[in-house]
Amino acid sequence: MTNFTVIFSLSLAFNVLVTFRSSEYYKQWRDKQQSTTAASLLTNDKQSLADDPTVVWKKILRNYLLVYLLATCSDWLQGPYVYALYDYYHYSQHDIAVLFVAGFGSSMVFGSFIGGMADWGGRKRFVLLFAAIYAMSCLTKRT
Repeated sequence: MTNFTVIFSLSLAFNVLVTFRSSEYYKQWRDKQQSTTAASLLTNDKQSLADDPTVVWKKILRNYLLVYLLATCSDWLQGPYVYALYDYYHYSQHDIAVLFVAGFGSSMVFGSFIGGMADWGGRKRFVLLFAAIYAMSCLTKRT
């Protein structure tokens, strides 16, 4: 198990590094390092900083990422419990694998057009619909 933990940790660190390197945050950090005059101008005028669209965008992005990471982590945490649930109902390992692949396959198929539907019908409405359906599906998996 230790080898998997080391490999996972190294892969996670590498992915975080590559993601940060390709993000706008890295470019902004690099620009701040190269030009200190621009940074001092932004910090002097607090009112224009509060009205700056990039500051507002960063705040929205931080809030979105927090909620997205919580939803993703809850989905990841559900995996082992679903496996234990299927095992409790005496499914074979092959059947459990088929169920997991079917779940990921349906995510691939439906995920390709649900985003467009959310743009059409309203993202907030679809997020609330997803939360309600997900909560109901979790309630049906009680042992």
